[in-house]
Amino acid sequence: MKLLKRNSYGQTSRNFIGLLGWLVVIVAVASCKKILDVKPQSAVDQSQAYRNVYDADAAVIGIYGKVMNLAKQYMLWNELRGDLMDITFNSDQYLRQLSEHTVTANNPYINPQPFYDVILNCNDALKNFTIMVQQNKLKADEYSQRYSDIGALRSWLYLQLGIHFGNIPYVTDPLAQVSDLHDPSKFPMFPLSQLIDSLVRFTEALPFFDNYPAGTNLQTVVDGYPTSKFFINKNILLGDLYLWQGQYDKAAMRFKNVMEINGPVGNSELWYNQYRVSSFGNAGITYTRPQDFSSLIYTNGWRYLFERPFTDNEFNWEMIWVLPFDRNFAPKDPFVDLFSISGGSYLVKPSQQAMDNWNSQTQVFTFTAGTATAPVVFGDNFPFDSRGVFTYRYINGQPVIMKFIYNYLTPYPDYQPINVLAEQGKWFLTRAATLHLHYAEAANRAGKYRVAYALVNRGIGFTYDPIPGGTNGRDVTNIQQTFLPYPYDFDARVGDAPPYRNTWYRNQGIRGRANLKVVTLPTTDSVTNVENMIVDEDALELAYEGERWPDLLRVAIRRNDPGFIADKIYNKLIKSGLSAGAASQARAKLMAKDWFLPFKWQ
Repeated sequence: MKLLKRNSYGQTSRNFIGLLGWLVVIVAVASCKKILDVKPQSAVDQSQAYRNVYDADAAVIGIYGKVMNLAKQYMLWNELRGDLMDITFNSDQYLRQLSEHTVTANNPYINPQPFYDVILNCNDALKNFTIMVQQNKLKADEYSQRYSDIGALRSWLYLQLGIHFGNIPYVTDPLAQVSDLHDPSKFPMFPLSQLIDSLVRFTEALPFFDNYPAGTNLQTVVDGYPTSKFFINKNILLGDLYLWQGQYDKAAMRFKNVMEINGPVGNSELWYNQYRVSSFGNAGITYTRPQDFSSLIYTNGWRYLFERPFTDNEFNWEMIWVLPFDRNFAPKDPFVDLFSISGGSYLVKPSQQAMDNWNSQTQVFTFTAGTATAPVVFGDNFPFDSRGVFTYRYINGQPVIMKFIYNYLTPYPDYQPINVLAEQGKWFLTRAATLHLHYAEAANRAGKYRVAYALVNRGIGFTYDPIPGGTNGRDVTNIQQTFLPYPYDFDARVGDAPPYRNTWYRNQGIRGRANLKVVTLPTTDSVTNVENMIVDEDALELAYEGERWPDLLRVAIRRNDPGFIADKIYNKLIKSGLSAGAASQARAKLMAKDWFLPFKWQ
């Protein structure tokens, strides 16, 4: 048997496939078949590609390998352009341009070509998967699974380009080369709204929306990495597209499909916990001593979600789409260089605005359970949000973004590289908190603002209980549930007279899991107020996970309110020490709806 060395995606076969190539080898050994019989050249001709399901799998893996090379651009576009990330004393003029919204066309960080390289690979794979099924080289189910995966990934890539450039070439021609895209007469530019409509039509028509089934070649465990987390979640992607399009009920349906991925009936830890932002013991914020800030637990809880191995239950219950950077394979982890002040270049940091957001919250450590006649009583108010402490730390006197480098640095309180040359980490693209916050955004705009409020605050059971936090020795038959049709039906009943332990009874809510007090909203204009609450919570929970600029832009467009985004960027820049004049120039640009990067091939 010849092992995979190179394929039509060139060097990719030695980076991400260096890790996942073992997946192909494992399948080959199990089936006693050759996987690939590849020439040693940098590319193979069509006669030696796309011959069987193993070749199709190699194409899928190669494309995801190329996606991993986009991580740095993805992070800078989505976070440095927002209000939560700032430049450091090591940043160059081009990073400053991104942060201050003064980007010039020659800025190397905005080159769209790496994204189009992957898109054209997707186009080629989609064409060849179709040929393969027509020639009986793929079974119908093998085709639908792989075609849908790569098709959804292409839609996600295009959504990213549309969000940041506004007008882009939308190319589905499998014969196109990157050089062809330089000719605007061949591929007219699509504005963002038209692009999203096109992506919705294409993505809706995909034949398969579930994860790769158990027993599929691409569904296995390799070197401790369950591959189920490597691939884009198609339901969430389509839900996000609907959210941009304003089809809120459809968005909520797609998100709810994933929130209840294990089905409507069950009785297991997995069933109660996966993707439910639940009360499982190792996901919250905990202290060893009441009223003692210094007793915050660092070795478990919410922070540890970002360090846990792929095989941990808590990791599986929270993480949905994660790509691993392994120290033994290229590409190397770009986040170490971006974030770490020890062993990295320390190019970006949390903005003062982000730190102020966490420090403006009120946390509770203990509460007294409610009785039959009185609600829960909270105590021990802490004047900050511990998620901030876990998202960034001061190292050598500088604030350092930590989420992506916990696997690279030694534990608290030292935070030194385990091995300077062994850069290892994860790229968190989607997790349960992302899913719940996007669902809440859709539900709120669909008129179900109390459901949205519950999921963001202290959970369904707490919000839909007339005695929040009441003891379990009550008849809860007609409380602790929404009494709404799908996709807004949530049942969080937990009681003993009669006994109930229903689907969502462990749901804590985003703020509840962080032990934060509930947000009290004005009674007027509930939809806008709840939406503001959701966006604020996005900043606290999802900082530096690639959601910030899209969230701000989507709401600003929806409301036709450029001030929504302009004021947040202005406040960030003022607090960063930028002159009032320069900050005002950035604000004026954004107020004019000049939200997009210049599109230019480099």
